[in-house]
Amino acid sequence: MGLEEKADGKPTYNVPNLERGLMIIELLATCKQGLTLAEIIETLSITKTTAFRIVSTLIFKNYLQKNETTKKITLSRKMLTLGLSAINEQSIAEVSIDIMRATRDELKESVMLGVILGDKGTILEQVASSYPVKLFVEQGTQFSLHSSVGGKSILAYLPDKEMNAIVEEMEFTPFTENTLTSKEVFKEQLKQVKKSGYAVDNGEDIQGINCVGAPIFNEYGVPVAAIWITAPHGRLPSKDFHKKGEVIARYAKEISLKLGYVG
Repeated sequence: MGLEEKADGKPTYNVPNLERGLMIIELLATCKQGLTLAEIIETLSITKTTAFRIVSTLIFKNYLQKNETTKKITLSRKMLTLGLSAINEQSIAEVSIDIMRATRDELKESVMLGVILGDKGTILEQVASSYPVKLFVEQGTQFSLHSSVGGKSILAYLPDKEMNAIVEEMEFTPFTENTLTSKEVFKEQLKQVKKSGYAVDNGEDIQGINCVGAPIFNEYGVPVAAIWITAPHGRLPSKDFHKKGEVIARYAKEISLKLGYVG
């Protein structure tokens, strides 16, 4: 039996605590810096016991996260992932496509756009290389985080606690002789990515294929996606990584600005 509605538009059947939980999520979505439990109680006029139980459950299920120093509660990466998979993937692709074409026109190589969903990366869009020999990847193709510039670009700019949690669950499967298989070495490379502003894949995912990419940020400064170029190592040798990386970072920032990022 479907959900019936009263004449005033309110449902005949409802779950009060579910409604309150959704109210908390919607409230936190508007508060970039988060709120304490007391602030949530005051703003929504709900009881301390109810608020505590709902927030504790949402934290336990990883939909919310709590900073134990400031006591501020914020939406988690899991909530962001749900939002991306439901809505923002298409909008990010739409915002990015013209800039991806400009990137391809300048660098002549295939340009990819990807996000992290769960423990894998996913290709949202691509613009094919101008060269006859090119790498083609279907939309929706998944990629490993440890061997890809998409994974490195996004992970490098996440808060340390969040990044460490993801890295600890990752499987460092060796795909080529260049694949990073050490968590410690991988984390050190993420530090270098954050320092330089771009990430590289030196034949770590597919032998003979190199990539250079950079993160895309939303209006809150959260890394929500990445763009990168991919090419045979003969056209994209390691000596060109820095020069191409700076170009990719510039185009990635253009997309970020279109998403509301202020730098």
